[in-house]
Amino acid sequence: MKVLKSALCLILIVAVFSLAMFGLNFYTGPLAEANQAGSALAPLLAVMPDGAAFGGDALIYDAQDAASSALTDVGEEVLRIYREANGNGYAIQCQTIGNYTGDPMELTFGVDAEGKVCGIQVDNYTDSIDARTQDENFLPSFLGQDSTLAEVSLVAGCTFSSSSIRNAVLAGMEALTANNLVSAGVKSPAQILTELIPEVAPGMAQGGVLKATEITPSGSMEAAYQADNGTGFAFIIDEASGSFLTMVNAMGGCAVYDVDGNDVTGSHDALVQEARTAAAANQQDFAEACQSKLQRMYEGAADINPVELNTFSTVVYAAGFRFENTDYTIFYCRPTGFDQMDVYVVLDTAGAIAKVDAKQLFFDTDYFPVDDTVDQPAYKAGFAGMTADSFPADAGVISGATMTSNAVRLAIADAFAAFSQLQNGGE
Repeated sequence: MKVLKSALCLILIVAVFSLAMFGLNFYTGPLAEANQAGSALAPLLAVMPDGAAFGGDALIYDAQDAASSALTDVGEEVLRIYREANGNGYAIQCQTIGNYTGDPMELTFGVDAEGKVCGIQVDNYTDSIDARTQDENFLPSFLGQDSTLAEVSLVAGCTFSSSSIRNAVLAGMEALTANNLVSAGVKSPAQILTELIPEVAPGMAQGGVLKATEITPSGSMEAAYQADNGTGFAFIIDEASGSFLTMVNAMGGCAVYDVDGNDVTGSHDALVQEARTAAAANQQDFAEACQSKLQRMYEGAADINPVELNTFSTVVYAAGFRFENTDYTIFYCRPTGFDQMDVYVVLDTAGAIAKVDAKQLFFDTDYFPVDDTVDQPAYKAGFAGMTADSFPADAGVISGATMTSNAVRLAIADAFAAFSQLQNGGE
């Protein structure tokens, strides 16, 4: 009898507990789901005007299930796109890289029915991402911008993080315009030409981002830029037939481009002259520094003859010289790694590397955090004999110092390209 009573009590306890759990789930389950839904909607509502709402069918694009979406031409930075329930626009969530260490960063921004950014916030920042991109000037500069983002400027000193944010927003805007969800903004000729600079003058950019300082324009110039690394200048000049981008490199080489990206140098002598005059007033002279370095690398070098290149890479000076009855060409390059760098590449008449060197600071631990494990003489000597055709993809790459070592690779690649131009009569 006692066993039966005990069994009945146990059954009763289990039944009561089960009923209690059922009741708890019945009443709190919907509340938990609502809270979860509210948490997911919070970033969306934060970037939209008051009164915005997002229904159950708000999600119109999800990168994890892109195949089921009707949207096409969506960039990889875009994670999700939501349609506001009352026709007030869209909320876009993106993921990008916060800085050179590769830290991920997520952001949400809203776009109203007129195709203008109405709100933006960064949803997660790691400690290593430069907080200056969160300052009172940068994020608010997106508000009111259309798909051109014409008035959004990068933050000096943290161009990597700020350009990542700008590129992510640009990808979201392009997804909306490509799918006719909002109207595309119209870029001005000046904006088109400014965005062309990194393409036609990669030496003035880092990672495709323009690294230049605006200087005072003169005459018919609408804008003027001087490369931070001294590789050259970019001038946007207006004339009766339209606006043009006129480039001048550190050696005086010049090129003119129209808004379609066509090289029209041959038919615009007046623009070339105007740009060269403006550049000469601000140009840094690299000849003395390079020739001084050359004499240290090759004591007694003779017949030093500077050459002019019409290349717009990191090469700022080049000269042919003779040493021990052998002819060489030295290329002085200024790529940007973790910091500004000065790299000297010497090629023989066959285009093979004779020497690679740099200023002493380049090999300090400020540049190479793994300095104790790097055999510096062996590192430099390891490039000897390489040509453009035998330059391995991983040559000189150092784990832990990828920005700096990749900059060395860029300098060498630019030297190879400049040498090829010399061999082909400057073409």
